[in-house]
Amino acid sequence: MQVRLGFERPPVEVNDMPLLSATFLLISVQGQSLSQAYEALQSAVGSGSQARVSAMFQSPRDARYLFEMAGRSGGLRRLSVKVIPAPPGWGALGDHWAIFHRFQDIQQDHDVVHPLVRTPSGYKLMGEVHEWLPQAARVRHARIEARLIPSDHRIEATARLDLAPAGLRKALVFRLNDGYAVSGGSAGNKPLTVVTAESDKIPAPKEGDLVRAGGLLILWGTDTPERVEVTYSGVVNQASQDKITPNVAYVTALWVPTIARLPHTTTVRIQGPKDWVLRSEGVPVSAAEAGFAASPDAPDEQTVHYKCDLPISFPKIVGGRYTLAAELQSDGKTYRAWHLEPQVDKARGQRDVNLMADSIRFFEQGLGPFPFPGYECFDGDTYYGIESYSYTLLQRGITTRFMSHEIGHTYFGGMAPSAYTKDTWNEGVTQYYDSVVYGKNADRSLEAGYGTLGLAIPLSEMGVAWANGSATYFRGAYVMKMLENEIGLPAVQAGLKALVTERRGLETRWPDLRQYFERAASTRLDWFWNQWITNATFPSLSVLSAQAIQEERRFVTRVVVRQQGTASPFRLRFKVRVARGAQVQEEVVTMNSPQAVFTMQTPWEPREASVEVFGLALTQAGPAVAVTR
Repeated sequence: MQVRLGFERPPVEVNDMPLLSATFLLISVQGQSLSQAYEALQSAVGSGSQARVSAMFQSPRDARYLFEMAGRSGGLRRLSVKVIPAPPGWGALGDHWAIFHRFQDIQQDHDVVHPLVRTPSGYKLMGEVHEWLPQAARVRHARIEARLIPSDHRIEATARLDLAPAGLRKALVFRLNDGYAVSGGSAGNKPLTVVTAESDKIPAPKEGDLVRAGGLLILWGTDTPERVEVTYSGVVNQASQDKITPNVAYVTALWVPTIARLPHTTTVRIQGPKDWVLRSEGVPVSAAEAGFAASPDAPDEQTVHYKCDLPISFPKIVGGRYTLAAELQSDGKTYRAWHLEPQVDKARGQRDVNLMADSIRFFEQGLGPFPFPGYECFDGDTYYGIESYSYTLLQRGITTRFMSHEIGHTYFGGMAPSAYTKDTWNEGVTQYYDSVVYGKNADRSLEAGYGTLGLAIPLSEMGVAWANGSATYFRGAYVMKMLENEIGLPAVQAGLKALVTERRGLETRWPDLRQYFERAASTRLDWFWNQWITNATFPSLSVLSAQAIQEERRFVTRVVVRQQGTASPFRLRFKVRVARGAQVQEEVVTMNSPQAVFTMQTPWEPREASVEVFGLALTQAGPAVAVTR
């Protein structure tokens, strides 16, 4: 996903109604029917009141993500809610599910599922049914046919999903974005009956049904087929993200049924306007190579095919009335910059293709071969930007700024996939390798990372990339720089190269990275992960005292340093510095005790002593102190 330096979308406050009286909120609903509970839940969401929705949870803390998602989406009133029976094999979590849903942008928030359970005090919502819970299968390959109808802002699609069974007896739960209406489907060779959950009643699905409920698509039953096919369509016309218009098409967000957003290979057939440029992930191939029968096009249409043998989590379609602004052949690869009329800027296009070639050359030197025969960039009109592995889509004003970042995602997010469900490790690692190693911190990513010191959210729990001021990018880059200072850049590069080589097609998260760096550096790094990645409470460092003693022609200064603020002392790396005006001497030290003494020798008498942590530790450093005799 793209990085948004120094800002995020402005927060949207949930528009609470005046707080209801405590008496009302505590009214017993014993004897309440399921349909009454459903009606009360819809009323609470429709009111926009966090208090009313929170009162429907057994534990109000379980509503935290729901409220965060609603706040980023324009408020609770922007959500809809459906209630369905728990799918077969999922009943241990509760007899019914409540699905809070809306159209979700790519790699950002997600629809929320909570069991709705009868308790002694009435029906209550329980903890979230997470998208990543074990399922009966995963998608191995998606074969997608898509027809774009720009005049209607519409896409018509059929997705054939080849599955890899996991041996569990439970219904398959796919995610498909809100707004896509399912018209048919099959499991193996058996047709499925489509059942769409309504807002005013709870459905009663039968085995063999394909249930559409909010952003969920559920194959009702416990038998796992080897193939599922779904036919669906939708109007796609978001203001700033996914859209299909007479000029462009950006179809990126959960538009192919997915299980836990896990990576899979793709073949994509796109029908669209004859005068458009059309792209999906991978390389262009013939219909036969993509496994499709040839078919004639209408006079004003064309058909293109793409095949991606690199398993990815987010297949996309980008197209429009694009003009080639620049093209470059370099090192056996082809680079292109595509602009929209009338803002064709050949000078910018040339800068961008030069940057593509230079950054890919750099990444290949450290990480290994780029997996595609080139790269392209498409200007977005209102779409901010997104990684796409063999190409990218970026707003025209930021193409040069973020081009190499998106190319980095071909390695971190593509070759080593990130599902954006539990954490967003690949954003921090890409920010480090692009902005810090390749860009030499010209954009001050490290300073921004140090600025997240007060954010009490671990890197391993940052699941929404642009939340919290884009902290996952900057803290991730900062922590990776700290790791570089621990084990050295060659070991970091060796670990990253092994990561992208060995994890193709495997869901990857922060905990998975550690083994590659340990192997490259021949050292254990569990302490590093525990301190800086799965933790968000950091110590502070301060100089307690500094005393200088003259010994012949030199001064020996004893600097006493203390760390505090954590349950047990951290293993810290930092600099001890003594100075007299422009004369400075510093030394990198390590410390794993509450207090330690460090000795500095200088040919001049120091006047002050301090600690410097930038780039070495994510800790608060106290002020300099005067050196005494």
